[in-house]
Amino acid sequence: MPRLSLWFASKEESLSVRRFSVREQMSSLFEVSILAVSEIEDLDLDSLVGKAAAFRVESTVLSSIVPSRVWAGLCAQMEQVQAEPTGLSTYRLRIVPLLFRTTLRRNSRIFQHMTIPDIVLQMLKEWEIEPEVKLSAKYPAYEYRVQYGETDYAFMCRLLEEAGISFHFAHRADGGRMGAELTRLVLSDVPHRGEPRSDVPIPYVDHPNQASGREFVSDVVVSHEVRPGHVTLRDFDFRMRPDYQLFAEAKAGLEDELRYEQYHYVPGAFVVEPGKGGDTPVADDRGVARVDTKEAEALATRSLESERRGRRSIQYRTNALDLGPGVVLSIGRHPRKELDPGQALLVVASTFEGDHGGEWSTTGEAVFAEQPYRPARRTPKPRVVGVQSAIVVGPPGEEIHTDEFGRVRVQFHWDREGRFSDASSCWIRVSQGWAGSRYGLLSIPRVGQEVLVDFFDGDPDRPVVVGRVFNSSTRVPYTLPAEKTKSGWKSDSSPGSGGFNELSFDDAAGRELIHVQAQRDYSEIIKRDQSSTVLSNRSASVTGGDSVTVGGSQSFTVGKSQSHTIGEQQTNNIGEGRTSIVRTSDTVDAGDSQNVTVGDGVGYTINKDRTVQITNGVASIKITPEGIFIDAQGNLEISAGGLLKLSGAEVQIDGKPNVFINTKAAKAPAVATIGKARAPSAPGGPGSGGETSAPAEVMRGGGAVDQPGGIADVEVESAAPWLDRAVLAPPLTPAAAPASLRIGPAAGGAIREVVRAPSAPLAALVSQGRGAVELFRLARGESLASLPSTLDVLGPVLTAPLPALGGLSAGDIGALVNAGSAAGIFHVGDAGGQVAQFLALRTAAAPRAVNGAAVKAEAQATESSGVPAERAYAGALSTQGVALYRGDLQGGFAKVEP
Repeated sequence: MPRLSLWFASKEESLSVRRFSVREQMSSLFEVSILAVSEIEDLDLDSLVGKAAAFRVESTVLSSIVPSRVWAGLCAQMEQVQAEPTGLSTYRLRIVPLLFRTTLRRNSRIFQHMTIPDIVLQMLKEWEIEPEVKLSAKYPAYEYRVQYGETDYAFMCRLLEEAGISFHFAHRADGGRMGAELTRLVLSDVPHRGEPRSDVPIPYVDHPNQASGREFVSDVVVSHEVRPGHVTLRDFDFRMRPDYQLFAEAKAGLEDELRYEQYHYVPGAFVVEPGKGGDTPVADDRGVARVDTKEAEALATRSLESERRGRRSIQYRTNALDLGPGVVLSIGRHPRKELDPGQALLVVASTFEGDHGGEWSTTGEAVFAEQPYRPARRTPKPRVVGVQSAIVVGPPGEEIHTDEFGRVRVQFHWDREGRFSDASSCWIRVSQGWAGSRYGLLSIPRVGQEVLVDFFDGDPDRPVVVGRVFNSSTRVPYTLPAEKTKSGWKSDSSPGSGGFNELSFDDAAGRELIHVQAQRDYSEIIKRDQSSTVLSNRSASVTGGDSVTVGGSQSFTVGKSQSHTIGEQQTNNIGEGRTSIVRTSDTVDAGDSQNVTVGDGVGYTINKDRTVQITNGVASIKITPEGIFIDAQGNLEISAGGLLKLSGAEVQIDGKPNVFINTKAAKAPAVATIGKARAPSAPGGPGSGGETSAPAEVMRGGGAVDQPGGIADVEVESAAPWLDRAVLAPPLTPAAAPASLRIGPAAGGAIREVVRAPSAPLAALVSQGRGAVELFRLARGESLASLPSTLDVLGPVLTAPLPALGGLSAGDIGALVNAGSAAGIFHVGDAGGQVAQFLALRTAAAPRAVNGAAVKAEAQATESSGVPAERAYAGALSTQGVALYRGDLQGGFAKVEP
């Protein structure tokens, strides 16, 4: 008969055990139910309940390895079943382990950057429970784990099940001494690898009476169950591509069992610390939390092992006292091969029952230890129903505390341990109105603001900010209800406040308003068109400067009047032309003076001292109170379609050396200037013996005229009334030459047709340097302003098949500019092909005969230093008093600046 005894911290010794039952299971609290009697009919129950207690059983089996066993903890419940004042009163009590106390405290708190074993050990330390730890694996830290409305016991069980760690209770022998400390809590992730209770298997017997005082196992039932053989887990990490597939799976078992897949979506389960990364230093300020594929695979393996933990098991009956959960044993002499003495079995549950006067026995369940044992995932995770309110937090002095993803940290109202600091929670993502790839809406909740927090799938470990609300500390931006028609977006300058940006809408009928305020700068970019329509008035006020840059054209249309008031100066810089059209009158009122300048030195000045001066840099007209003064450095021509009348108190005409006054029928006189004669050449005409192929001679008439040689050296200074003023009065220098020239359209067109059409009748003559007279007779009456058709004014037109400007010989250059008294036109390129047109204009600074060789040499030297050919020749000709122009083959010529 077993010896049964009770121990209480209160030293109560009157209770005698009559019947008992002990139920134990892996990863569960054991429970000892006892029916006892006492001579005391009025025991002080409060002195026993909640206090330390223990129950001891001593074995009667002679060969028992463990002669006694103690279940120590505390008395969780005691009741008086029957009171007998003159006899024995009956009591029922329940003894549970000290860990039972953790079922009585419910809490909500946050653990950050800790491993699951560390969290559990910290909580056990709070309860002054020191477990025996048998962990073989390394466990990662998690960024965030929440105990939410759970008892400490449920929270620890849930975490241990997730990590695949089981617990059980073991007896610590201590020389027969009683006490709560004799039962120890054991945490293990490999209980199936525990030390066997003995090197000798417990013998199997068919009939217990055959045991004869020895330990035995009987009534063995072997069970095989079909279990899932495939577990697949999936996660999502917002740091990766949205379409990135995060999977982990594990497979084991028979082929048919592989079909029984357990698929679970476990968001956040693959993210552990320390992870690989570090590319987001603010987000990783307290630890790099990243997806770890190895940990994901380990989690899948543990989940599968938990599913298959009892696929093969046995039930048995025994008289061994120590076969409680966590014990590893083997059975001897069993006829079934899979239970040979070498097969280790892990006890996972047991029930021990008996009374004070009869036999006792233990029934138990064990699993085959070759299969890793993991606790079942049976503790549910709490779910948060609905949204919660929280306060945004940050480090001291920070008004906006965020990371690279726009996340914030919050203090939950239920978190008693938080200190309203940036350590109160993990980084929490914030829902925005629009979230794209580098585009969207962004408004980061600020420290001290109240936000609404929801949870993905109700998981307290995965919060997300979904909204914000005003409160007594953060009031609405407008006065309510007075401004109840007003809505908008109003910010607050940070740090320090004191300013704001605002976009507001007032929908009050009759005074609707959209208001925009920029506290400092305002930037607007429109990448194409902008259209604005104001149906009434518009007012713009700029306190400082105002700058408008328009890349293309700008147009203003004012239906009525327009007024500009400028306090100081106004400057208009127009790159090219300007046209003003005034349908009626135009008034300019200048207080001091008005100046207009065109080009270099051309313009007029009007001063308030009643003087007006008009000048072109060479000639001028000045009007003063004393008179009108005209100063023409060259010629002065006065013409009238009708009567021209000169009258005055005195009229003086002073001409040096001559004064000509002619009627309409008078012929234009001419003064011949004879140059140095050269040896006569044969009379002209092809085949006459006077031919020459030298370009210079051709261009001066050699071999192509009917008069004797030498006569071509005569230059005629014509005073014909139809000559252009610009021609008769050449510029003083190349620098003073006008920026552009134009000949009449007929002359320009004739040149263009001949140059571009090699088949034209005159093309051959032009390409040989001849035919200028014939060509310009086609354009009689056209000139730079009114071009005469004589060779004496314009000179020859040359078109030669030369590759570039530099292909002209020194003789060509000299002949071109010396042949006429005003200008010569020449072309570079093949007739009918790509042709460049140039005009050489003699100025008053030019010698009688330009030195073509000197021009050629200077131009080539300048061009060799990297100066373009046109500019090089323009510079060389300018030293000879000749201005160079480039033509557009339309009759227009633009000066080439050196």
